[in-house]
Amino acid sequence: MVIPGNFVKLASMGAKMASKYGPRAKSAWDEGGKDSAKAAGKNAASFNALRKALNHARELPEGSVVKVVDRGADSYVVLDGDRAIAAYPTPTYGVDKLVENADLTKRILPDK
Repeated sequence: MVIPGNFVKLASMGAKMASKYGPRAKSAWDEGGKDSAKAAGKNAASFNALRKALNHARELPEGSVVKVVDRGADSYVVLDGDRAIAAYPTPTYGVDKLVENADLTKRILPDK
């Protein structure tokens, strides 16, 4: 049971703290929320591209996937042996340019 005197003190203290720290807390929440939403979207897009690349590589006899960085974003190149077949997300230029400097020893083999 709440005693009326204590409730008034608690409500008064809560109102003072909200008026003092509320604007700072809101701006911190807005900044953090926007950044975390952007990071979550980027991670989801990267995971989706990896999933598509692995599905494509499963269909190839010697299919594998290698991760490369294309303009600051992750891209996944599908390889059949040592030949580049496709990239996810689709690059604006040739797929062969993506794997020129890629470390092919770090290939990801799909589960068949």
